[in-house]
Amino acid sequence: MRLPLLVLGLGLTSALGAQAALTVVAVVRQGPPPYDPADRIYVLEGSPAPQVGDRLAVRRPGVRGTLARLRVTALRDGHTEARLVPPLEHSPMKGDLVTAEAASPLLALGAPAYAPLPVLTAPRSLPQAPPREGLLFFLPQRWDLSPAGMKKLEGWVEAWGTGGRWVIHLPAAKALRPELQKDRLDALRAALRSLGIAEATVDTTPRTTEGRNDPAWIRRLD
Repeated sequence: MRLPLLVLGLGLTSALGAQAALTVVAVVRQGPPPYDPADRIYVLEGSPAPQVGDRLAVRRPGVRGTLARLRVTALRDGHTEARLVPPLEHSPMKGDLVTAEAASPLLALGAPAYAPLPVLTAPRSLPQAPPREGLLFFLPQRWDLSPAGMKKLEGWVEAWGTGGRWVIHLPAAKALRPELQKDRLDALRAALRSLGIAEATVDTTPRTTEGRNDPAWIRRLD
């Protein structure tokens, strides 16, 4: 029995190596400091897209083994959001690779498949739909929206429609000059107006991501 199990293990390892991986592109910290690692939201991009409730393994190029595990909490337009699953072994970073957790070798031999707990699908049954949200970045000390940012905005408006209530979430920061904050807000409002969004409210509550660029979120509420 040792040889077949060894071959099976090698086969699973090869499948994991060939599996397409998502990439951590941002780490969102919400609310005022101190930031609890369990409250961080990890923004993932890539394909294939997982499902809400899926468990994911985090790996880092050049480092052996699994660094941490994530649970998918939301699927936004073009990206996936996930949170850490206890125990909190390590904190993922931008650039880390994320893959679906491999099935146990016993399952591969014919054991009953794991059935997700009903709680994992509960968000889909809520009567109120979650807000549609997208993340943009401004270069340091720049107020203008980049062509890539404008393209993202066009894609969101096309996918979400022009109805509902729109919100520009532009966190205030001590290091950000009020004039620059106002110019960025005016640029986002002008871009939305050009796409058919006549009005957008403003949210300046603290919210951060890792990286040197300044974030801004665009939300559409039903």
